[in-house]
Amino acid sequence: MSDVDLIEAVSVLRDEVLDTVEHGDRDPPGAEVFQALLRALSVGGESVPGLDLQLHDSVTRRLAWGDSEEGVLADAEMVFDRLMIAVDRALRDPADRMVVIEAATQVAVTVARVVALAAVGRAARDRAARLREELAQRQLREVLEKQRSSIVRLELETRD
Repeated sequence: MSDVDLIEAVSVLRDEVLDTVEHGDRDPPGAEVFQALLRALSVGGESVPGLDLQLHDSVTRRLAWGDSEEGVLADAEMVFDRLMIAVDRALRDPADRMVVIEAATQVAVTVARVVALAAVGRAARDRAARLREELAQRQLREVLEKQRSSIVRLELETRD
């Protein structure tokens, strides 16, 4: 099967893989993963920065809008699992199935990498915020200790 025919055959599976009936007019969870799969198939499975950038932007946007890392990964896993079932049923040629599986694996790995990088970045920001808070607390304790010693000194001076 030619690349164009394979992309068309996988495109037809979109509604089944994404379970669009359940979500109506909204983009179903994992739509960005399926779109990235189609882009990966169109470039022949090569690693292309455009694929990574578009998928990275989509995943980062979901995380920025409050989706959890677990939710994004679960959606990617659901798309992958449903795609494997649909591809096994729809494509007869094992070579075509392998091309789709390889592209889907590349996309899934990219999603996992983007989520991992976002989680590491968030952890670093959380750690920096925690360190700033600890520093502020230490400075506050020092100021309070100075005030306490000043009060004690002033009380002693006023008694004399």
